[in-house]
Amino acid sequence: MVTPRIHTVGQLFGLLDEVVDGSERGDRAGEAAAGFWAELLTRPGHPLATRLPDEALVDWYERGLLGDLDGARVLDIGCGGGRNSRWFAEQGAVVVGIDLAEGLLEQVRPSMPASVALSKVDVVRDEVPAGPFDLVYDPGCFHHIAPHRRITYLERVLPSVGRRFAIVTFAAERMETPDDREIVRSGDTQGGMAFSLDDLTRIFRVLDPVELRAVRTDREGTFGADFLNAGLFTR
Repeated sequence: MVTPRIHTVGQLFGLLDEVVDGSERGDRAGEAAAGFWAELLTRPGHPLATRLPDEALVDWYERGLLGDLDGARVLDIGCGGGRNSRWFAEQGAVVVGIDLAEGLLEQVRPSMPASVALSKVDVVRDEVPAGPFDLVYDPGCFHHIAPHRRITYLERVLPSVGRRFAIVTFAAERMETPDDREIVRSGDTQGGMAFSLDDLTRIFRVLDPVELRAVRTDREGTFGADFLNAGLFTR
């Protein structure tokens, strides 16, 4: 049987999906990774198994850079166990949290504030909740998405941004990271890709940068790691 020649972007992306899916450390942003994330985010002693909100979020909020969250509509992409969704709700926001790990969402849903709605969504393959949102927040999904699917992410997520977009990623300035060419050839994302502050500025260039910086580790009551960068943008 002759394989049809590629002639659409969808077919090309499908082929690249197969390359990534074929690697043991390939697609950590697809449905097949749901069990991986559910285990990791509940593993005793793991840094991500925390209820603390992200350091950058708390800092930006206290400095007035997130605006008034009371009544604001927030989309939390890759919400995991809902630690940031809960924090947003405590500030008065109405939150839609999306994640792959449906089992984990079922566990934490009963303990969430009434203003938090959690849904199983693959951000690059399923329908993204309808915007616009006052704030779209990605606490660590983007750096697990394969290079070609970043395009899909941008096409799906950016239209939902009403006022602000914020993101946390692995920091290329402070850790080794696989080259996109290597990933496209091998499918191996090596556990996640890191982005420099300049990378984030270029990738999200349709938005206006407010602050891009390294995540700090010295703020009590928050989650921060020295291998992370954070970026805040407005439309």
